Amino acid sequence: MMTSETETKLLELLEEFEKGELYNNKNMSLSFLAAELNTNTKYLSYVINRHKSADVKTYVNRLRINYIVDKLINDDKYRQYKISILADECGFSSHSKFASVFKAVTDFSPSAYIKYLDSGNQPDKNTHFHENN
Repeated sequence: MMTSETETKLLELLEEFEKGELYNNKNMSLSFLAAELNTNTKYLSYVINRHKSADVKTYVNRLRINYIVDKLINDDKYRQYKISILADECGFSSHSKFASVFKAVTDFSPSAYIKYLDSGNQPDKNTHFHENN
């Protein structure tokens, strides 16, 4: 059984992980992240399920989509990239998987979201998609 201290420490480590860009690594998985955080997969899976309301794959994919959405909002050059380049940039190995996760998180397809931004719409900077999807 995991102690509350261990759980708190893992949450702190996950907060640090979220501030970086390691989640864009194509090798990211439960075991990869557990090794990076120097913990075991059972503890990590439990903490992510309990505190992030998602399994590890969904959690990482939300971080990836939030990362690329931030790039699309704040750096116009990203709006010129092919969808496959955007997918690669945030760690997805396939364009189709990226597109389906992007739509699940944002309710837009990547190309529709880019058109939305290009038409002068600016989403609220405080909006984060990842908690309720």
